[in-house]
Amino acid sequence: MLRKSIWTGRTIAVLAYLTLASLPFIYALGRLQVVTGHSPWEAFWRFSSAYGAMDALSYTLLEATASALLTVCIGLPIAWYLGRYEWRYAGLFRALFSVPFVMPAIVAAMGFLLMIDDEGPLYFIGIDLRTETGIIGQISSLTGWEHPGHFLALILAHAWFNLSLIIRFVEPTLARLDPAWEEQLSLLGQGKNRLGRIRHLWWPVIGPAVLCAASLSFLFSFTSFALVKWLSPFNQTLESLMAAYGGSAGIENYRVDTSEIVMSASLVQFLILLCALWMTSTLQQRHSSRFSLISEGGARAARGAPHWRAKMVVYSGVIFAMGPLLAALLASFRVREGNFADGFTYNWSLEGWAAAWSGDLATMGINDALVNSLGYAFWTLCIALPTGWMLASTIHGLEMEGRTRLAKALDIATLLPLAVSAVMVGLGILLGVLRLMPELFQWHYLPVLPHVILTTPFVVRIMLPAMRSVEPKWKEQAEVLKLNGFRTWYHGYFAFLRGPAVVASSLTLAFSLGEFGASWLLVRAGSWDTLSVVVDQLMSRPKFDPLVQPAAMAAACVLMFTTFVLFLCAEKFRHEGEGGGF
Repeated sequence: MLRKSIWTGRTIAVLAYLTLASLPFIYALGRLQVVTGHSPWEAFWRFSSAYGAMDALSYTLLEATASALLTVCIGLPIAWYLGRYEWRYAGLFRALFSVPFVMPAIVAAMGFLLMIDDEGPLYFIGIDLRTETGIIGQISSLTGWEHPGHFLALILAHAWFNLSLIIRFVEPTLARLDPAWEEQLSLLGQGKNRLGRIRHLWWPVIGPAVLCAASLSFLFSFTSFALVKWLSPFNQTLESLMAAYGGSAGIENYRVDTSEIVMSASLVQFLILLCALWMTSTLQQRHSSRFSLISEGGARAARGAPHWRAKMVVYSGVIFAMGPLLAALLASFRVREGNFADGFTYNWSLEGWAAAWSGDLATMGINDALVNSLGYAFWTLCIALPTGWMLASTIHGLEMEGRTRLAKALDIATLLPLAVSAVMVGLGILLGVLRLMPELFQWHYLPVLPHVILTTPFVVRIMLPAMRSVEPKWKEQAEVLKLNGFRTWYHGYFAFLRGPAVVASSLTLAFSLGEFGASWLLVRAGSWDTLSVVVDQLMSRPKFDPLVQPAAMAAACVLMFTTFVLFLCAEKFRHEGEGGGF
């Protein structure tokens, strides 16, 4: 009877979430269908004739693929050396490399703008990615490639943002690999050369992890908005194309062309990302089934201290990971003085922080915006964590019962919000509220809805591998001790998931704080700006006022510090050998 009640509760939770996650997209499509007079099938086939759609698709596929490849090229050597040698501060290095992934995208965009600015380090060594002079301009002239500097800046920023994916998936496996395996393989004919060892040892062990990280990097680069908006302003991706036209889409007898563009682009993006999510789910399940090897400390001690090449790679990676964040921090204290005729100088000052705090340059000060962001994040956590736990538990329960096809289908279904543009989620909620309950625009916590939809999949992705790693015999051992029902569940099951649950909670808060696409579209209908929207507002202002950029960087730093504290909480509870993809 109890088991039946549990499955009933799980079924209700699953159906409620899937309904909540799909309704905004379905409603947005329905509204766009009414405005355009085209069915989704017709809109899909009319995609190639929509203005700018094919160029946006080509650019999106190109930058997402290049970003995934660059992420692997940069992250794999770091993960290799970090996992194979005994580092004195291995936990600190792992935390530093993971920080970019939990940083809000708008903070990453601001940091990279400073890195490629005419006062930045890349410009200093002769690489001008922003105004594209020098060698970048020569490449453009010789090849006819428009704005190669912006493209390079974008994929570099995406590789920075997704760096922790490759390290999180690959490094723990390498750190626990028994060194005796390498020695035994080297004695065999197929393992005497490097290619043979890669084919028969390294690829079977870390191949699924590398492919899983690459597919996730492709997915996040494909749906990137803030980085594209700021680093590649002359090129449109599908996400930025929908964002540009989303504000006027869905309105009858007004700019029908924009509704057609948003409708067709969202369908094409959904189908492409659905394929990517299917691959991600398959690869993560294969990676999760990798068996745990020897203890991390024993494996590291057997290999010894890192050599000079390992140190050079890892230390260079730390500089790459921390560079944009340090640039944003320093820029918040640098205030421009002078004029265009006589030139500019920069002085260290707190005026930018004062302007950001007062809100004179934006709709509100960073203190009020932070309160809004924290409020949305808290309520998002209260809903997303139990919902994601229930979804992951249901999928794992189906796998344990041998109903693998249904488990696989549900696993992919929980990922569907990641296949839907955040702009479409915001647009669907916006149109739905306007149509059905316009009084909800007076509800302060309306932005929580898209945040829950977009963060719950991450909870599932963290908790599901952790649940798969819990052995049923642990609960059986607790039952032998004749503990009551709650203590049996706690000591035989929950105690092993407590760490991943804290990690999921911290990352849910961090992702909610940094969510930009849906918030950017939705909060413009109200007065509840988040901190990420305030950063965008500040950077969108003309730079005649010398306090605009320092104020924007100050707001970005507040968001960065808040997210970093949450991440440190997550790292404190992440123990060796615990499951969890992130």
